[in-house]
Amino acid sequence: MTTQITIHPLPEAPSLSPYQQRMATAPEIASNNFFESFADLLDVINPLQHIPVVSAVYREVTGDTISTGARMAGGALFGGPLGLLAAIGNSIFEQETGGDIGKNLFAAAAGKYERATTLSS
Repeated sequence: MTTQITIHPLPEAPSLSPYQQRMATAPEIASNNFFESFADLLDVINPLQHIPVVSAVYREVTGDTISTGARMAGGALFGGPLGLLAAIGNSIFEQETGGDIGKNLFAAAAGKYERATTLSS
């Protein structure tokens, strides 16, 4: 007895806006840059990368970056379970907005955000 299976391609999804396409998937906080190099290990133990206000100033002044894995490991190392949760939240925030919470606060304080135009009827 032979069973024949026919596979049809999925119908094309209706056109989604870029926001809807991005929101259709779960955040990828564990991406390829989770732990790339020895420098990431140094970022884990560098307290200047993890103190809330100091870390944003440190990264702005030095131009240094921190990987997702180093942020989470350092958050857990210096802040325990709450630090780990804060690091995960900050990583998700960074993926959604393009900058972590500190970077967005600096942009807002420096006036780098433009006022949104209002629609009138």
